[in-house]
Amino acid sequence: MTTRATCVPTLSSERLILEPLSFDHSAGMFSLWSEPEVCRFSGAAKDFEGRPIALPAKSPADSDRIIDFFQRQCAEGAGFRWALITQGKGRFVGTAGFNRLGPCSEYAYHLHPNFWGQGLMSEASGVAFAWLRDHHPLVEVEAFIDPDNCPSIALAMRLGFQATGQTIDGAARYLLAASSD
Repeated sequence: MTTRATCVPTLSSERLILEPLSFDHSAGMFSLWSEPEVCRFSGAAKDFEGRPIALPAKSPADSDRIIDFFQRQCAEGAGFRWALITQGKGRFVGTAGFNRLGPCSEYAYHLHPNFWGQGLMSEASGVAFAWLRDHHPLVEVEAFIDPDNCPSIALAMRLGFQATGQTIDGAARYLLAASSD
């Protein structure tokens, strides 16, 4: 299962707009990826050619390489990210999306610390999973989370993920079973 850049929809929820990540989000991405607390558990970042990206980002050029990665990944049909934008004020608050789409799709998310604890990522994830079920039924979803990232683990559990007991590159694997409805 793949997606094409032109097929990534803009979605919405009560408080958020999920729009395809683009260079229009450069300032928000720099604000997000220059935060040490965001980078603390995110793992290593690489650009599309596999070159390391220093995190926390030191300049918008660093975080623009992350945008480039996801745009090129999307163009190849491998996965994508949505920019999470608040309804009304239009503030960039984070990203969510799929590193990979397939029989077992991989979900990842990052939220700016100024917006932690407000339920925004739960809301965005609900919209993302509804889209996935509508377009790719019977898909399992996995997430890889640093074992010390307790808030992210708690979110995954609230979303219905279960710990698998597997660890890959230091991250614990969580699985959301395919919906049978």
